[in-house]
Amino acid sequence: MAHTVTLDKFLLHATDGPSCVAIRHETPSPVLPPAGVEFRTVDGGDAKTLDALFDAFAKVWEFPPWFGGNYAAFDDFMRDLDNMTDKALEKPPARGYLTEVTNSHLLLIDEPEVFSWFANKMSFYRDYYRDELTPPAAFALLLSAPADKLHEVGERWLSVGVQVSDVDA
Repeated sequence: MAHTVTLDKFLLHATDGPSCVAIRHETPSPVLPPAGVEFRTVDGGDAKTLDALFDAFAKVWEFPPWFGGNYAAFDDFMRDLDNMTDKALEKPPARGYLTEVTNSHLLLIDEPEVFSWFANKMSFYRDYYRDELTPPAAFALLLSAPADKLHEVGERWLSVGVQVSDVDA
């Protein structure tokens, strides 16, 4: 993991930097996303399996009822966050989409074979929001974990080829 940066700086560089995934020490104080960033929180304890992950993301990002609960549908809706948040509420386009995963050491813990797929999709979504939206937007994932689990979480992501930044949020 690299040196620690602020959440603002991480999001600024998430679109073109080496990583759109960051880790932070889980604290009782909530994450305060920068202005203009759509922000949601998923509890990794509620996303230990693929089906639970789909349900958790569908709930917090308000996927429509016809969400199919499969890989292709997840990809479609994760690349449609702008239509589900900005246009539906008739507000200016977000400058970023940030999902915090609390208890991230538990994320997909019951289905480790799925973890690599999920982890490696983050850059796919990042590239979509950077390259396909006008104006472009940041896409990032913030992993929060207890202090004694931070190293484990970082190593797990690195083991599947995903770089993780350290964030002081």
